[in-house]
This record gives sequence, C-alpha cells and structure tokens, in this order.
Amino acid sequence: MSTTFAFTFPRRVALSAGLRLVRWARRPESASSAQARTALNRRVAEVSRLARREALADHRQHDVDRFLSQVRPIL
Repeated sequence: MSTTFAFTFPRRVALSAGLRLVRWARRPESASSAQARTALNRRVAEVSRLARREALADHRQHDVDRFLSQVRPIL
C-alpha cells in the first residue's frame, strides 16, 4: 500500500464490500420461495387462461348477435 495514494485503500474496502453485497443479492432463492413463486405463476396462468376463454366466448356471442341482427330483418 502506497503512502502517496492513501485514498485507494478505503476505495478498495468499499469496492469489496459492494461486491460482497452484490454476490449476496444474487444468491439463489430458497426452495420454499421457489415453490411459492411456481405456485403463483401457475395461478396467474390459470386466471389468464380463464379470462381468455371468457373473452373468446364474449366475442363469439357478439359475432352471433351481429349476424342475427343482419339476418333477422330478411327473415
């Protein structure tokens, strides 16, 4: 360590502490939180699938109503 550049030591300590924090933040998640995340993703997929089915049924019914409104006056 040089006496000329005394500021490099605190910077090196701060950098190594910062790198340790980054390593800690990127650690793998625990098994229980991974299972909870998987269950949540599954639930979100199920709800979005049900919403898509309902939207398709609404569109289909709307198309049938439009068709009947155009055909009924002819009958």
